[in-house]
Amino acid sequence: MTWTSQQHSSPPHPISTPVPQPPPHTGAGRRTAALAASLLTISGLAAVNAAPGHAASGSTLAAGTYVYVANAGSNSVSVIDTGTKTVVATVPVGTAPTAVAASADGHRVYVTDSGSNDVSVIDTGAATGPAVLTTIPVGRQPQSAAVSPDGSRLYVGNDVIGTISVIDTASNSVLATVQAGPGAEGLAVSPDGSRIYAADTGGSSVTVVKAADNTVAATIPVGATPINLAVAPDGKHVYVPDYNSADLSVIDTTTNAVTSVPIGGRPHSAAVSPDGSTVYVTDAASGTVSVVATATNTVTTSFSVGAAPHGIALKIVPGGSSAYVADFGAASVAAVDLSSDTVAAAIPVGTNPVDLAVSVIKPVPTALTAGTAFLTLLPLGEANLNATLTANGAPLAGQTITFSDVNGEPLCRATTNAKGKAACNTAPGLLDSVSVLLSGYRATYAGNQNYLPSSAHGETALL
Repeated sequence: MTWTSQQHSSPPHPISTPVPQPPPHTGAGRRTAALAASLLTISGLAAVNAAPGHAASGSTLAAGTYVYVANAGSNSVSVIDTGTKTVVATVPVGTAPTAVAASADGHRVYVTDSGSNDVSVIDTGAATGPAVLTTIPVGRQPQSAAVSPDGSRLYVGNDVIGTISVIDTASNSVLATVQAGPGAEGLAVSPDGSRIYAADTGGSSVTVVKAADNTVAATIPVGATPINLAVAPDGKHVYVPDYNSADLSVIDTTTNAVTSVPIGGRPHSAAVSPDGSTVYVTDAASGTVSVVATATNTVTTSFSVGAAPHGIALKIVPGGSSAYVADFGAASVAAVDLSSDTVAAAIPVGTNPVDLAVSVIKPVPTALTAGTAFLTLLPLGEANLNATLTANGAPLAGQTITFSDVNGEPLCRATTNAKGKAACNTAPGLLDSVSVLLSGYRATYAGNQNYLPSSAHGETALL
């Protein structure tokens, strides 16, 4: 989650060993007061001028898959709907946001604000659209973030002091601070949640932290200036882009042995396919993404995306897959069709997009409770077939409920009111009326993209 000196002139970050010229990337947080001042003077973006905590969408996001993009130069986060490949909300955050991490349940997105030394916590399901719920003070110039698989912990890498803040996501408070190596500009958590891997950008190493007691288990030497690393889905390997040695370090997590894969240019961020067969590595120098086969640790191909690509995130959809790449130098995000390795869309976002994460809002479970209907004689049928629909215990209005006999033959339909209740009458004839009287009826809610289906059985009684 870093910037490249190719777009901005500033002193190289202070590391103990010399680095090749041109100067290496400098994280947004490393620009100190001069950079922070320049960011604060940027104008013309609605997100910067909006009131804190307000999103541009104006309504709750529908269930679906979204990409949250940290715009370091405009102090905002763009929210992209992957279905339409458009920005549906812009969320103002702190100064110089540089990293994004999303909870697995889709409810929260965490953004490191490197210029204001805190983390913005975004509620993805807010009534007016995604909005900042609170901010959490952390260490100096936070540059990276990762969430544990169970969502209970957020880990934040603090660049200047080389520490990791361990945050309880229930209370949004810092539980512990772990000393890692210099930089901590990349973080990833093992699939089982037992290990945290920190890229020590200034120390050319990766620090391994045990999640159980927040202690350092190992320090593994890698290439020069490691940045935005990723862990394989099976946890057996960690892939580390080495910005100043133009390669990808592959760490065997069982032995901590390292294999180097030549990439070229300025490798910046890595993402692993869900099946673990492929690693995608952005090159901030050439505007390309390298495709690495994990079976052989070789680059099989590469494709162009945009100016100075930084962060990369993968989204898997039925029948195919896609990647989203933050094009730092182009103020856009490239949506890539991985079946053809071509850019399907260039999506305009804020200034200097530097990192992104995928957040999935899942349809909400519903519960349907059927009441008692009554047999009527004139006309012969049933009155007050009824059911109440709720989601998370709250009434769900405006939804269609279908009432049928136990064999599935429809009787009538009704729409839920403000209390979540739907009711209707029917006159199906003698045989069906007797059947419904004896066996009862079924109420069914078909669901939609936001709510899961549910059904219930109701009884019929004589008046």
